[in-house]
Amino acid sequence: MIRPRGLRTLRARALATCAPSLRATGPGQEAPGDCWSRLAALAGGLAVASQIRTDSWPKFVSHQHLHCEAVDESIKSAGGSSIVTLEVQKDRPGLLNEATDKLRSCQVNIKDARISTDEASQSAKHIYIVQCKVTGKGLTEERLEEVSKALRELGVGLCKAEPWPVYTSEEVAQHKTKENGIWVSYKDGVYDITDFVANHPGGQDKILLAAGKAIDPFWRIYQQHTGRGNAVEALAKMRIGDLADPPAVSGQGEDPYDADPDRHPGLIFHNNKPCNAELPSELMMDSWLTPNPVWFIRHHHPVPVIDPDKYRLIVDGVGTKSVTLTLDDLKSRFVKHEVTATLQCGGNRRSELDKIQKTGGIPWGFGAMSTARWGGVYLREVLQHCAGLSLEGVEAFGVKHIVFKGVDDMEASIPVDKALSPYGDVLVAYEMNGEPLPNEHGAPVRLVVPGVVGVRNVKWVGRIIASTEEAEGPWQRGLAYKGFSPMVKDLKNIDVEKIHSMQELPVQSAIVSPKPGSKTELDDIEVKGFAWSGGGRGIIRVDVSCDNGETWITADLVEGKDQSPTRAWAWTFWEASVPVPDHLKGKEVTLLCRAVDSAYSTQPERPEPLWNLRGLNCNCWHQVKVQHVDDE
Repeated sequence: MIRPRGLRTLRARALATCAPSLRATGPGQEAPGDCWSRLAALAGGLAVASQIRTDSWPKFVSHQHLHCEAVDESIKSAGGSSIVTLEVQKDRPGLLNEATDKLRSCQVNIKDARISTDEASQSAKHIYIVQCKVTGKGLTEERLEEVSKALRELGVGLCKAEPWPVYTSEEVAQHKTKENGIWVSYKDGVYDITDFVANHPGGQDKILLAAGKAIDPFWRIYQQHTGRGNAVEALAKMRIGDLADPPAVSGQGEDPYDADPDRHPGLIFHNNKPCNAELPSELMMDSWLTPNPVWFIRHHHPVPVIDPDKYRLIVDGVGTKSVTLTLDDLKSRFVKHEVTATLQCGGNRRSELDKIQKTGGIPWGFGAMSTARWGGVYLREVLQHCAGLSLEGVEAFGVKHIVFKGVDDMEASIPVDKALSPYGDVLVAYEMNGEPLPNEHGAPVRLVVPGVVGVRNVKWVGRIIASTEEAEGPWQRGLAYKGFSPMVKDLKNIDVEKIHSMQELPVQSAIVSPKPGSKTELDDIEVKGFAWSGGGRGIIRVDVSCDNGETWITADLVEGKDQSPTRAWAWTFWEASVPVPDHLKGKEVTLLCRAVDSAYSTQPERPEPLWNLRGLNCNCWHQVKVQHVDDE
């Protein structure tokens, strides 16, 4: 004999497990029967007798039903949420609003809403996750019937209101593989993240550490997940049930970010934990060397506190003799060199790509870059004269990369030819703008790799390794710093590790003054900005336009113009006086700029062809709209 409550819960559990397919795909995108095969597999995994249709995508019409005859003694009644399913024979505009109004009239809070449609038959399925507005928990049997009755009044199809399935931590722990489904818990919820793992910005390896476990401890370290809110929102769509035994909130200890340094209030903060903040445009061109307190910040973890007297740098790997160096060793045993270099995050100007379609990452303006005069020792001297890595050894042992490991668990690498080049100017740095390196920016020792994307400039470096392979981890092999075609919207069937990792960056420029939305009465607009290119390629020209690119004015290059055209590691400031054409006087004027580097590479006109999943390398023409005021 079938117990109604057990049947109801099993149906809810099966439906919830397939919810990602229901909300993200349709019959034109998923092979027929795939979703229902997953339902059948779930039932089989529960070791119960079941009869589930797997022949075709459901039509959601009144005479089709999901029939499951099973008894599962382990199923508990749900108390956290309830699931309401509305199967619509023919969808219509406004039905979503009508349904939500009905639910709210029943005094319930809608935690999530998911809709899938069948364009061929115009049928649809609405799935709502709800809680009682008074208790904040799942609905009682009486309230479930009340909700079902209210939605049936719409007269559009079948309606079911059921308890949300509940899983124990032990059940969650059984789901750690793609074959069995990858589940995690967060607070009081259970989530199926199987389809998301490949698209995780931090890489598959990182997220799989939490497979079958609670992600709460991980998110205490990576607080950007909760700080920006988009990760929480994305996770909510993967919820499949409630957690029967959520972890206690108390007893978590101190916040790992409590020791982070104080920061300048003038920075533009995108996150605090970990800190990610950009240099404001108002301060960008006050000095060619960016003052240390307002240098842009890009962290992945809490700032480590390291005693300089106890600091040790280990240098080893293929073809070397292992050595351990103190900070005093670096200062006393090697000749000090200084390199002036601009560092830029690979996601600089990402916010412009977000206007086309949301990407994954911090919505930087153009301030995720700064310039400093770095002091330290050449990496090549440490590797060759101290660790004994000769050019012959590089060839003999097949050394291809130099890996840097930070004390904060950050790891990245650069090609060995960049590391050993006498013209590469890679520094093991301990000074910044004539001062000891601040904690914020990598004290006591960091790497400075001029002309290369910022993430390779590892802070708080504790180990340098000669290797035949590039660094492990999400920042090198994951999707975080890899560019994809604008047509790639997810990573299905893509081997991310085979995609080339970002190193040198393309030519870049931006208008710093005037600011967007400003007004001018002058017939000549004074425009100022910066330009920079990766790989040490110097800036040879900057063009500025105010008539949508019909005509261009060549800007004057100022600070930074005298750098070597092949070792121009720092940005170049520029300025131009741009006359306003008669036909634009008294109207909105769009200022444009584009830079040309020593390889005669220039910036592309539009952002659309540059769009990519992670929002990297946005270097299209920069534009600023201002209002010209004509008194005549």
